[in-house]
Amino acid sequence: MSIYEDIRDDMYNLKIGNTPLFDFNNNIYSKLEYYNEFGSIKSRAAFFMIDYAIKTGQLTKNKTIIEASSGNTGIAVAGISKMLGYKTKIIIPEGASNVTKKILREAGADLVLTHGNSTENSINTVKQMIKEYPEKYIQLKQHDNILNSMAHYYTTGPEVYKKIKNIDFVVAGIGTGGTITGLAKYFKENSNSKVIGVIPDKNSHILGLRNPFNSSEKGIIDKYKKYIDEVYEINEKDAYKEVQQLQEKYNLFCRPLVGC
Repeated sequence: MSIYEDIRDDMYNLKIGNTPLFDFNNNIYSKLEYYNEFGSIKSRAAFFMIDYAIKTGQLTKNKTIIEASSGNTGIAVAGISKMLGYKTKIIIPEGASNVTKKILREAGADLVLTHGNSTENSINTVKQMIKEYPEKYIQLKQHDNILNSMAHYYTTGPEVYKKIKNIDFVVAGIGTGGTITGLAKYFKENSNSKVIGVIPDKNSHILGLRNPFNSSEKGIIDKYKKYIDEVYEINEKDAYKEVQQLQEKYNLFCRPLVGC
């Protein structure tokens, strides 16, 4: 058994993964990731990154996990770390919701707020803190850490494929690039699926999504973008309207950042 398979099994034991697959009755399906422990798809990547760091000796009890996040990755990292007995410091944009901040604090995270709504300032703050106190912190580097992608290659992809063998299109929003690249790599190796990424247009701000192609933090995308066939831009107003309709029509809790 590989270390990734070992991490996968640990993850499933903590009620992360194996989420329901919702059928819209017109050959469109959605993974309901809010069923994960800590409420979003980010729980998968967070667990893979943390458990790998523990298993390889990079994370010890005398170190604090530090990570920049716009919300749900931070929540997942804080929740999982607390469950496993580790400390966290989450660097988050001040524009993040008060609910997110409250959940992070309740999970035991030490919060540092950075200016604006973008995680770019948060990422730069983490870099500076790591530079000043390298012995104190361990950074998961979700934008560059291939464990972020491997989480979906070893769990989300196989879970879907087990239920549906013939998939024409795989569609996922792009933030760090972990979800879409993990899914893309898995389905390109196991089917003839076309992989579509979704990013906000230049005038939109959608929580959890970004255009990593124009960012300095795009290690995962650079490594695996060859598996992505097309990228579509969406408008903020339309995106939130459709999320609301999913709740009203299908009673699905697909709020932004969840990863339905």
